[in-house]
Amino acid sequence: MSKADEVIETIDDGDFSKVDPLIQESIAQDDDQTQFSLAETLMSRGLSVQAKTIYDHLLAMYPTEGQILSRLAEIAVSDGNTDQALNYISQITPDSPAYAENLLVSADIYQSQGLYEVSEQKLLNGIREFPDEEVFKFALAEVYFDENKFSKALTYYDMLLDMGIKNYSGISIVLRKASSLAGDGQYEEAIVAYEDLNAIELNEDAQFQLGFLYNQVKNYNKSISILEKLLETNRDYPTAYSILAEDYLNIKKNSDAFKYAQLGLNLNELDDKLYQIAFDAGTAEDPTGAIKIIEKGIKTVENPLPLVIKLSDYYVTKGQFKSNLDLLNGRDISNNPKLVWNLAKSEFETDDVDKAQENILLVLDDFKDNLDYLSDLIEILRSTGNNDVLKPVIQLYLKQDPDNEEMHDLLDQI
Repeated sequence: MSKADEVIETIDDGDFSKVDPLIQESIAQDDDQTQFSLAETLMSRGLSVQAKTIYDHLLAMYPTEGQILSRLAEIAVSDGNTDQALNYISQITPDSPAYAENLLVSADIYQSQGLYEVSEQKLLNGIREFPDEEVFKFALAEVYFDENKFSKALTYYDMLLDMGIKNYSGISIVLRKASSLAGDGQYEEAIVAYEDLNAIELNEDAQFQLGFLYNQVKNYNKSISILEKLLETNRDYPTAYSILAEDYLNIKKNSDAFKYAQLGLNLNELDDKLYQIAFDAGTAEDPTGAIKIIEKGIKTVENPLPLVIKLSDYYVTKGQFKSNLDLLNGRDISNNPKLVWNLAKSEFETDDVDKAQENILLVLDDFKDNLDYLSDLIEILRSTGNNDVLKPVIQLYLKQDPDNEEMHDLLDQI
């Protein structure tokens, strides 16, 4: 029995205390091929530290051997030592039997560093040099998929499917294609691909994606059916609630939309979209409750500005100008023209006319093409008697609505 066999036998017996000494005996007594085979077996069992000891010894005798360099590069990658890995890889020449593996390992290293273009070139080189090796096509598709370059990823996933390869390294190529179609905005095609998945491939994430896709193509009832079935098996799937609530909102079933938005917020109180849907759905039936929910959202979410805008618009639309002033009091709204407009309108309606004029003029450039804004501005300028500004604003209005007799009459009176 070789010392290499004794190493494996000892590992099988679970006596790891003898492994390292036996490896040293194998290095001293076994032939080089036996040592290499032992290192390969250790690698396959996840014992890379022990394998490295043997590879380092063999490299000293065979410094240009590509297979040894490639294995050491893999170990360096797993240890997080990418510089050392690239040093090993750089020594493998194109005429080495390990050159294909070299390209794969180096592409993986560069991808892990975010150097996708370099990784891409390594894999394209692999496809040219080794056209029959599907691993390069798969790896390149994965690089594009990770980069969100879905149209390019589809090219290579389709190549694999044309070769009859539906799964590779435990990854469903069919599912990857469906996800890529969705990412590329080809929603109808993606739906067909998802519908063709088998029961194993159509896992919870795939079910959610399918429900989302039906939402995107405005087939809300189908989206509801899929997502409610998903939630029957997993109530704690948080992202399903916002899509489901939106579906019900779109088919004007506000009570159901409100219910699912609240359920979703119980799982994730930082989801600003759920606060918006809950507010939109709740204002028709329970305005007070809806306002309480969005006020909680404003205090809770990281970026409350969209919620502030929604509540401010609601207050202005409902003529609750004092409530809007209270909402905006103390907030920095200088970078949001819509809120500045809302503030000015509320100030005007609560008789703070001079302040209203000051604020509404700040956003003239932002809304000079908006007739509603110009109407509000004209009303405020008339109340302050600021005819020097009022006249050009009326003229600006008439450029967009030249047949407005009321504005013509007002211009004649100035």
